[in-house]
Parts: sequence; structure tokens; C-alpha cells
Amino acid sequence: MRALRVLLALLVGCAALLGPLAATPARAVEPEALVRITLTGMTPALPGRDGSLTLTGRVENVTDEQLFRLQAIFWRNQAPITGAEGVEQALASESNVPLGNRFTPVYQDLYTADAPYLAPGATADFTLTAPVADLQLSPADGLYLVGVHVLQNGNTTAVGRARAFAPVLTEPPRASLRMTSLVVLGSQPSQLRRGVLADEHLADEVRPGGRLSALLAAADSDEVSFAVDPALVEELTTMRGGYTVQAPDGSTTPGRGQSDAAAWLQRFTRIRDDRDGFRLLYGSPDIAALVHDRQTGVLDAADDAGRRVEATASLPLLVLPGDGLADEATLRAAERLEPAAVVLSDASVTDGDAPLLGAGDRAPVVRFSSAAAGGGPGPDPRDTPVQVRQRSLADTWVQATEAADGVTRGRVRLVTATNQVQGDDPGVAAPWIRRTTLSDLLSGTPARWDGELTYPAEAREAELTAGQLATLRRFVDSWSTYAELLVDGDQVEATGQAAVARAASTAWRDQERRRSPFLEAQQEALDTALEGQLEISTNPRVSTVAREGVVFPITVANLLPVDPADPDAGAVRLRLVFISENKQRLTIAPLELGTERDGERTIRAGERYTAEAQVTAKANGTVPVLAQLETLDGSPVGRPQRIEVRVTQNGTTGWAIAAAALVVFGGSTALRIRQVSRSRPGQAGEAAAPSGLTSAPPSEAPPASRPQADPRPADPSGQP
Repeated sequence: MRALRVLLALLVGCAALLGPLAATPARAVEPEALVRITLTGMTPALPGRDGSLTLTGRVENVTDEQLFRLQAIFWRNQAPITGAEGVEQALASESNVPLGNRFTPVYQDLYTADAPYLAPGATADFTLTAPVADLQLSPADGLYLVGVHVLQNGNTTAVGRARAFAPVLTEPPRASLRMTSLVVLGSQPSQLRRGVLADEHLADEVRPGGRLSALLAAADSDEVSFAVDPALVEELTTMRGGYTVQAPDGSTTPGRGQSDAAAWLQRFTRIRDDRDGFRLLYGSPDIAALVHDRQTGVLDAADDAGRRVEATASLPLLVLPGDGLADEATLRAAERLEPAAVVLSDASVTDGDAPLLGAGDRAPVVRFSSAAAGGGPGPDPRDTPVQVRQRSLADTWVQATEAADGVTRGRVRLVTATNQVQGDDPGVAAPWIRRTTLSDLLSGTPARWDGELTYPAEAREAELTAGQLATLRRFVDSWSTYAELLVDGDQVEATGQAAVARAASTAWRDQERRRSPFLEAQQEALDTALEGQLEISTNPRVSTVAREGVVFPITVANLLPVDPADPDAGAVRLRLVFISENKQRLTIAPLELGTERDGERTIRAGERYTAEAQVTAKANGTVPVLAQLETLDGSPVGRPQRIEVRVTQNGTTGWAIAAAALVVFGGSTALRIRQVSRSRPGQAGEAAAPSGLTSAPPSEAPPASRPQADPRPADPSGQP
């Protein structure tokens, strides 16, 4: 075998020296590619044996060095592919397998005598046209690999290759195939709040020639259907009204996509009214991730948010999980939303090949082909519009060929990228294909299905990460608290439902670098409202001398922005609770806050409300207390205020001590009187015994303390 390869290589080299006289085999050894070949055209898509086949494309130097005297040569493999197994083998093969042959009569020099080099990063275009009859293909109908080899300076080793499928048929298959193309209109969320976007990617996508403009044009057909994300329409409506773009530092600049957004919406409105359309869940949330993380409330929020977008509310709902993959729990959650259908990939619904499936009273399942977005055989780039179209033709031809005679098969393809669009046409035209809409498909009878699903480990790994879901959960809680807080909670709830659905979008898979600033800007705004704009003011140290009925003032300020046109726009409903570190010693009663208006107590934006906190103490001492604002449902808001409450009860204690002393004093006096009376019976006329109320010493005093007789004789005159 090795000797045969060497001989073939020598023959190819000789042929190259003699000139382009005949077809020559390509080398089997795959070299490192020095150029990237992008196929930009293949005409016709279904070449006849008596016609010509033209390939157009571009060659790019992907090295750091100049390439010398490049030449593009037509290549083909002369053996047909006649079944699905052959298609799969071709898709998995290296670019020099099968070996095939160069058709050397058809070539193009990619240089001139004055400019023989192709610089690094430079490109050169080519057009190669070959008569099909001269390609010496097998007479059998089938799929043939055709493409281009690029050589350098006459060397027979290709420095680059490109391949595509070409159905060459004498007769179309007897069976037909119903092709349903569903154009998906959606994009990564960017709206931070009404009139403010996080970036300008939508401006690029809706400009003429942009991705969304191309997809919208493809949806403008009677033979295709579309499914639109209401969040996209809402964001474009924001752009149409004038918008700004917020930078990570909070600064804003005027947006540049206003007129293009208006033009896109105008065309969309006409297509919505005239074509076969559906709506997706608002924001296209990651259904599987939300189900597995037990955050299915976000799905309800997305459903409610979608119903509020007037431009799309009348369209029937389609549920499309991420990549069309679902397990049983994900499908059940999708069905709970009562959609017109759940759209799943054939990689998840592997049982059977019907495009419309049903299982009892469950929602119908539309089964789409995951291969429809796939490209042709390698090397890269293999996903050009040409290769995607030719791959679709190859797959559908095989499917129709392998069907029983006269049986109509079905196939659904999602159109999500511009490489699946041929000009303004998202479909694929072929004699064996009958194009139809999704509504037509849904009007038919679903094939029976046992409901079994495949959900590979790779699908679970592709979901939103645990970290993304954790930040989403906090975001959901913040919006819920904000809606509880405000008097006008219904409007806040609606805004929050849309925001959390956008934050849960499937578009954020593997996009945390972009999602993080998008979500952080919104979370920071909520934190400011919930924590920084509701303030408690009071003395941090409070003293009281009573146990019951003592109050102290405490003020709550609502610093939310004031709307002069609507004084209740930022009004809040609050209560103030006090958390004592020792409830056995001291408690403070909770307070209902605000001025009563229309039967409820509220504090309007810009207002301050002062209340009196009532203390109940059971013992002396200092007890720390935390004052915390809450919504009426008990969610904490604002920053808690620490207060030290000191209970001295000095006045009460003094009176108690005095009363006790008086009781003791009176008791001891009475006792002394009784003792004296007993010790001196029958001594009438004697002086009263000394007591605490006289200056005489008591009877038990020692002799030294008693008065002594004066030793001097008495003066007769009575003078001292």
C-alpha cells in the first residue's frame, strides 16, 4: 500500500509538470492548512448531468508568512453517496478522505506576474466552472462531494481544501417530503430599564444586512413560519422611542439604532398580520435550568410578561427549550403553560421520525431536525450558507429516497442564523420537497409517541450555571420585595416579571462575562431602592425611668424619587419592628407607619414620618434593640438601626427604699416601748424613757455616756 501511494504521488507530480491534461488524484496525507477556503456560491444547487457546476469562494492566508503563486483547482469525488450512513461518514471524515480527484482543466491562478505573493491575512477570490459531464461521475444518482483544492507554486500537496454535497440526479425520488421552516426571531437581552440598554448589539442586528433584518426578510413568505420573542419586540420598541446606552460606570450615551429599529418593527407588523406566526416565552428563559433549580416561578413570570406585549400577545405560544432538549420534568413544565406546541430536537425525541407527535392529552410536540443547522463536510469553515443549503438538500434527498413509495414524510427545520438563509428565502427548494407552514403541520393528526425523552449529560452541563441561577434567585427576591413595598405594586410586579425573564434567558448560556454587568447594574439599582432609600432616624441611646408606657420618637424617611405628576408613584407601605436581644427584660411594640390615605397607611416619596415607639421593661439595665423596616408581608428593607435602651427606674426605686425604711423604723420603735414598759413596773411619775425622738441616751447606753452629777457645791445665789 505504501509503495502504491508513492507511485501515485509520482504520477501526480509528472502530470503537474506536463500541464493540465487530465484528472489527477489528490494526496492522501493531510497537511497543515495554510489557507482558509470559504465557499460563497454553488450554482446550481442541483446540477444536471448535461449542465455546468460553478463554485465561487474566497481564499485567505492564515499564516504569518507570504504564500507564493497560489492556484485554485476544481476537485470532486466520483463515487456517489446513496444513504444516511454515507452522509455521516463524509461529515466525519478528514478533508482528504475520500481521496477524490482534482479536475485540473478547471483552475484559477490567485496571483499575477506582478503580484505573485498573498500576504498574511490577505484574501483572493475565485470562480471555477466545470461541465458536469466532464467530471466523469458515476452514472448512479446520488450525492457527490465537490470542492476546491489550493496549491502553492505548482506543488501537488494542497495547502487548503473545501468540500460540499452536490446531488446529481436523473430522477427525483418517488416519495415527497413536507418541509416546515420556522424562523426564530430573538436576541440576547440588553434592556436594563425602559429607555436604557446595556449595549448596541441590537442596533447592529436590525440595520440593513444585519442578522435580524435577514431573518425577518426570510420570514416574509407564505411557505414559512416565524416565532418571535416578545422581549425582542419590546426592546426594539424602546429603541424606536429613543434610548441611551449605559456604560459599566453608569454613564450613558445616545443610542444609534432608533431609525433602524422603527423600520424593523414596521416590517414586522406587516409580517405578523400576513404570515404564519407564533410567539415564544418572553426572554426565552432557560426552561430546563429553571426546572432543575426549582425556579419555575420565572416561567410563569415570562408567560405573564409575554401576554403584556401588545404587538405579539395575539400570537399562539410555542415553547422552545434551550437547544430543543428536554427531560420529562422540563416537558411537563412547558406543557403547564398550555402552549400550541412544544418544539423539541430529534436529539431529544429519538423515537420515530414524524415531525408532529402526540401522547394522549398532552401538548403536541413538534420535532425538528438538529442537522438542519449543520454544515457540510470539513474542513472549517463548513457552515457557510452554501454548505448548509447543500447539507439540507443531501439530508432531505436521503430521507425521501429511503421512504416507501408514495409516502409523504415530514421535516421541520429551525432557522436561527443567516447562514441558513438563501437571500430572502429560508427554505430549500427541490423537486421532492413540499414547503408548508407550522400551522398546517399542527392542523394534522399527531403520530403516537410514548413520551420517552433523551437528555444527555452534555445538555445538563450546557444549562445556566449554579452561580448564574443563584444571582437570578436573589434578583427574583429583590423584585418581589420591591413589589410588596410600593403602593403601586402591580406595575412594579409587571416590570419585575419582564426583568427576571430576561435575566434567565437561554442566551446567557456560556455568556457570564456579558451577563454579569447586565444583571449587576439592575441588582444595584434594586439594592439602592430597597436599602439606601429607606432610612430610620432616632437617638442610638434611649433612657427611661419607667417600666410601662414610656415612648421615644423614631423617624422613617422615604427617599425614593418624587414624581411631581403622581405623588403616589413612590409611596411605600411599611411597618417597623424591634428585635430585642433580651425579650425577657425588654420589648418594643411594632409600629404601623405612614399617613392614612384611602384606607391604608403610606409614606410618599420624599416624606418623613415620625412615630412613637413604646417600651415595656421588666428589669433595669441596658438592652440592645435592632429597629428594622419591613414590608407588610414581612420582607426586611432598609438598613437596620441599632438602639441601646437603658432602664434605670430611679424615682420608683427611691420611693420603695423610703417606704421600706419607714416600716422598719416604726416597727423597732414600738418594740422598744414595750421593752421599757416591762422593765419599770409601778414607777408612776417617772420621766418617760428616752427614745429615738428625744436627746436622752437610751437605757442600754454605757455609763460613760450618761450625764454625771456636778462635784461643785451649789451657789446659794443660783448664779452659774
